[in-house]
Amino acid sequence: MSYWRNLTTKIYNSLRSTGSSVSLNQIPSNKYNVRPVKTAEELINEVKPVEVTSNTVGCDGGNGPLGHPMVYINLDSHEPQPCGYCGIRFVQKKGHHHH
Repeated sequence: MSYWRNLTTKIYNSLRSTGSSVSLNQIPSNKYNVRPVKTAEELINEVKPVEVTSNTVGCDGGNGPLGHPMVYINLDSHEPQPCGYCGIRFVQKKGHHHH
């Protein structure tokens, strides 16, 4: 225990004798306060839904290995349906009702 006490005392005295000072300036609280202008949901809703002719569609994120697991989305409701992973919306083209 005395080893650590001696070591910290030596370091403290060394810093005092050289005139070194450590300044811990506070970062202004708003400097890194980065807030998005729009939420992710608002941004994805600005993207037009992808129109498909079938009543089901598979989505894998479209980025190969950077995408997401394949999911299949049922479009029978005829309303845009979002992918649960990436949020891209799909809708069945009007006039293409496959049953």
